[in-house]
Amino acid sequence: MPIQDSDDRYILNATLTMLSLALVAAIAATLIPWMEPVHHPLDMIVPPAMCLVFIGLLVALIRRPHWVLAIARIALFTGGLALAAPSWLYTVQATLTPGLRLIDILPPVASLLLVLLVLVMIYLPAREAYRVALLAWVLIALPVLVYLFGHPQELWAPRGIGLLMTYGPVMLMVVVLVPMRRGLTGKIDRLMSERVRMEINMHRDPLTRIHNRRLGERVLQDVLSAGTPAGVIMFDMDHFKAINDTHGHPVGDQVLQQVARRCQSLLRKDACVTRWGGEEFMVVVPDVDAASLLQVAERLRAAIAGLSMDPLPGVTASFGVTMVEDGDSLSTLLRRVDQALYKAKRGGGDNVVRAPDAITTSNTATPA
Repeated sequence: MPIQDSDDRYILNATLTMLSLALVAAIAATLIPWMEPVHHPLDMIVPPAMCLVFIGLLVALIRRPHWVLAIARIALFTGGLALAAPSWLYTVQATLTPGLRLIDILPPVASLLLVLLVLVMIYLPAREAYRVALLAWVLIALPVLVYLFGHPQELWAPRGIGLLMTYGPVMLMVVVLVPMRRGLTGKIDRLMSERVRMEINMHRDPLTRIHNRRLGERVLQDVLSAGTPAGVIMFDMDHFKAINDTHGHPVGDQVLQQVARRCQSLLRKDACVTRWGGEEFMVVVPDVDAASLLQVAERLRAAIAGLSMDPLPGVTASFGVTMVEDGDSLSTLLRRVDQALYKAKRGGGDNVVRAPDAITTSNTATPA
């Protein structure tokens, strides 16, 4: 059974935070022009439009979390357009209007280009990030820089120097950040791969290579928390001590390995089979009813009884079966299925007992 990855949740929360902050900035940019004596038409259109866009993206992300990367790309694209529009419009207006200075009319949005480039580095692959960052610099910063170098009086004014320092080093920063990001991404990917490998080994039984009890308990907790229909099968190899005593532990290990592989091949992909301890195994089957759960247990019982392993004449197992019930805790669920397994053992083994009514299925029942 799949376990939700915390990295996906982190990306989702980070994107929600980014969109929320962008919405706050757009609201502020909408309100500030109303406090000024002269209202420029662009200031009355672009910030309110961005408010609507970011609200729509937030709603879409909440309703469709798996769209997170597409929504982040849309936010970056619209944010870039919102920064490029005033750069070009105000630059053209200052160029064509005698006596009008760009440093007096350009909104204080220069630092937002740096924010945009950082987000581009985070959300886009390295090569695409380089191209997009370069395009953003050309569309947003270059018109302002060209204008300032053509108007030295404005260039050396305090606001002009500020724009020059903000927009000028941006290209150099991009050149430095892209290879650095690529190296960091590679290192992070290697660390993630190592973490995944360690987590798999931590949850893997070294002998049978199926899940161990630690992961089995975690899956049971997830099932109990979800409240969806599910069943639990616990089975124990019959007379396993005699196998070890008579034929040796290597033969006993081979029995456990064969049983684990056989059971895993018969179960659905969303079912979880774990080595619970020693010669005992547990299976969690989600989205199943009681009748189907009994069929699954009977199919596993018949498959184990049909295994042929020299020098053994045959192997069998006893099965306890129970459905997850409302109000179950981990302890009550395990106690109930363990009692059913105990009754199956007392009944001679090689059978399936269902809890709590202890209905024993026939050994000759037709597998599902």
